[in-house]
Amino acid sequence: MKIEHIAIDVPDAEAFKEWWCKNLGMRVSSNPGFIMDDSGESGLEIYRTGETPAAPDYKAMNSMTLHVAFVSDDVEADVKRLVAAGATLEQLKVENPAFHMAILRDPWGVAIQLCRRQNSIFIK
Repeated sequence: MKIEHIAIDVPDAEAFKEWWCKNLGMRVSSNPGFIMDDSGESGLEIYRTGETPAAPDYKAMNSMTLHVAFVSDDVEADVKRLVAAGATLEQLKVENPAFHMAILRDPWGVAIQLCRRQNSIFIK
């Protein structure tokens, strides 16, 4: 089995999808409730469920509870670009040449991790 999508309940699904597509390279699927990465094989379902009084308070969550990780060729440059677009930086580690990492939060508080790794974490 492989992951198809992960669902995220947010207060403004359309604005969320627009920001993630513009700033993180995602694109809206043929089913407009979903955004996908450039592989077109996995993505996120973005919605406001209405089944709960409010969307989760992602800003109050520890970023290790939930984050979406992206591969970055230049973590520092991507951090600058995303902060200029409205993200907030929580952590930046670039001391180890084999692993650069940053944790940011999008305008809705959803944690985003940027990674540049010398070796993949996945066994191929």
